[in-house]
Amino acid sequence: MTRAPLDFSAGGHRISGIATDGGTAGTPLVIALHGGGYNCGYFDVPGHSLLDLGSAAGFPTFALDRPGYGSSDPLPEGQRTFEDSAAVLCAAIGTVWATHGENRPGVVVLAHSIGAAIAVHIAARRPDWPLRGISIHGVSDRSPDYIVDTWQNLPASGPVELAPEQLRGLLYGPERTVDVDVVELAKASIEPVCREEMLEIVGNWPEDVAKLAASVVVPVQYTLADHDGLWIVDKGRVANFAGHFTSAPWVDAKLQADAGHNLDHHRLSRALHLRQFAFASECATRTSAVDD
Repeated sequence: MTRAPLDFSAGGHRISGIATDGGTAGTPLVIALHGGGYNCGYFDVPGHSLLDLGSAAGFPTFALDRPGYGSSDPLPEGQRTFEDSAAVLCAAIGTVWATHGENRPGVVVLAHSIGAAIAVHIAARRPDWPLRGISIHGVSDRSPDYIVDTWQNLPASGPVELAPEQLRGLLYGPERTVDVDVVELAKASIEPVCREEMLEIVGNWPEDVAKLAASVVVPVQYTLADHDGLWIVDKGRVANFAGHFTSAPWVDAKLQADAGHNLDHHRLSRALHLRQFAFASECATRTSAVDD
């Protein structure tokens, strides 16, 4: 697979990332948004690469660095919110669509963790480019008390670097669910976490998500791993979160067994990615059928 670095301006902001080559006729553009503490390389870990699978399946796939990650411009202080990130990324995706969307049926956004929260913001904005669906995972609306307390007591300023043992315990499931070498390979894409993002995900996000989700009018695929260390996890929580999307044409919600928060790096990552591309294909096909 050929990878092409992305480096362009959108809405006055520099955006970086990685793009795959080609794509077969009729497939939508796929935009991947990473979570906190990782750059776009999160989606390109050897042996677990969303980009590799997308290319093989014929989907033109673009993994973008969110503002403040990779070489993408950081947002100014006081504007490092999910809403402001969504505005920048809406413009960035619009640019990708304008340059690569010809004869495509639209855009599907795949997003993880904080990137998933921002994807909900993007969808709620009802952008002027043709969003066909969002596939989100690693996000919910209620964290354990110790996560809330820890995040709310972070240093007063600056980015946050979590210790390796914290990352292993919170982001990955039991040893049987993930290979040690993959955890090591994924470290190449780790970056400091934006402090403001960590505060918002346990602060305003749980209060905002129901209203935002109710404004989403495209299909939603939602996955939460059973060993996710950042959220309270059970079937009821999955159903409750999925139930916020009251205006979506359909919602496909799943509690994924035998995986942790960084589901894209677990032994079940290929199953997740195949489901995501199947969802993207269904969104594009069903939308085209309605348009016809």
